[in-house]
This record gives sequence, C-alpha cells and structure tokens, in this order.
Amino acid sequence: MSQLIKNLEDRFHTKLINRAFSGSCPTNSTQIIYNDICAIEELLNKIAENFVDVDALSGSVSVWTEEGLFGSFIMKDLSEFYGKYPKLRLELLMRKEPDISNMDILIIKTKLHPNIHGTVLFKFKTHLKFYTSKKYLEEHGVPKNINDLLENHNLCMVYRYMNLPECQSMIKRAKHLNTISDSLALVYRLVNDGDGITIFPSWFEESSENLVCLNNIDFEYEMETQCMCRTEIAESPKVLAFVNFFIDFCTGHNVPIDIYY
Repeated sequence: MSQLIKNLEDRFHTKLINRAFSGSCPTNSTQIIYNDICAIEELLNKIAENFVDVDALSGSVSVWTEEGLFGSFIMKDLSEFYGKYPKLRLELLMRKEPDISNMDILIIKTKLHPNIHGTVLFKFKTHLKFYTSKKYLEEHGVPKNINDLLENHNLCMVYRYMNLPECQSMIKRAKHLNTISDSLALVYRLVNDGDGITIFPSWFEESSENLVCLNNIDFEYEMETQCMCRTEIAESPKVLAFVNFFIDFCTGHNVPIDIYY
C-alpha cells in the first residue's frame, strides 16, 4: 500500500500523505484527487449502464399512453422492440388515469393532464383534424365547410377532444352528435366502419387505408405530447431502451420529435 501511494505521489507530483512518528494523515491534495476519482467512477458507471448487453435487459417497463397511439399506430412496430429486447416486457396501460408515481413512463398531452410532472425525455406535436371513412363519404357526400358539417353530418366524438376549449363552442352547434365515448378505440371503430365524422390525431390517417382527412374543413388544432418518467429512473437501461425505440419509430414515420434528455 505504501508503494502504491508513493507511485501516485510521483505521478501527480504532489504529496498525498503527511507522515510522522505519531501517525499519517491525508493532505489537501489527497481530498481533491479523491473527489475527482469519485466523479470519474460515477461517469464510468453511467457509460457502462448505457452499453449494457441487450440480452441482459429483463423485467418490465410500464407505459401509460392513449389507446390510439399504441393501439392504432405503434402496435405494428412493437415486434421490432421485442426482437431487440426479448426479455423486456411492456406493460401498456391506457384506460386508468395516468399516475407517474406508479408508472415508469407516461406519454401524455400536457393540456389534458396539466398537473403531472416528471423528467421530460422527448416531445412531439400532435395535429387534430376531422376524419371520416370512404364509406361515409360515398353515402353522405363531402361536407362543404364547417357549417355544413355541423348542420348536416353525423358526428362521433371522444370526450377528451370535445372538452378542449377550441372545440367546445363548435360541438355545441352540432345538430347530429350521434355518439360520444371515453374510448378512442370505440370511436375509431365506428368512424372506420362508416358511422360518422370525428376529430382524430393525424397519426390515425396512417393507421387505416379507409380513413380520409377532411382537408377542406377549416379546422386544425396542435397539441404537444410529452414522454416523461420519474427522475430517479431517467437513465435506467430499460427506460433508455424504450426511448430509443420510440425515437427510431418517429424517425421512420417522419414524426418530428424534440429530444430533451
């Protein structure tokens, strides 16, 4: 041990130990070097975690998100996630109210859930527009404008979009609000089958060849979607695995995404 300390003193050209007959004690230089070594060790541990063998990743990642985002858009690409992380299981929750204290990751629209806070991993924009099916247009024709739509066409609406301030006054004018539901998946099925017109996120257009965006209707609303997690697990390998998968997905589908972490 004495020889190791002597080698360090020679390497750093400083005295690390004050030696005396009564004993030895560290110098100020020792404390400085020790603090630097601790910082280096912490960085090396983080690097090692980031390069963990994918086969060593196991357990589960709990994710809360909207039905439509996973159920109608991302589900078809999940096989790539499972192929890369065969021992990592996704627990996808969509119905119960999101709670970051009980979940690993939340993908939420901040305007709909303003009181939820955590470490933001990335953000992307969601555009809400009017959509219907080819079958509906064949039977009822294309709405000429927003007034024609609200006066003469059937609407199926999801509660969360009806309650947006930008939509409330418009919905009050609707003469044929046939179906309202808290289930995005149910409204998606109804509209896709030809039962009406609704407001959907723009990713739904890619999820079905039968859906048609009513671009002639003067309505488009932009919402910000955030992916966040509990701060203490933000750098964990399983969270990074999911985030990397999602970023690759957005890149592959030309979804603009801002990475924050």
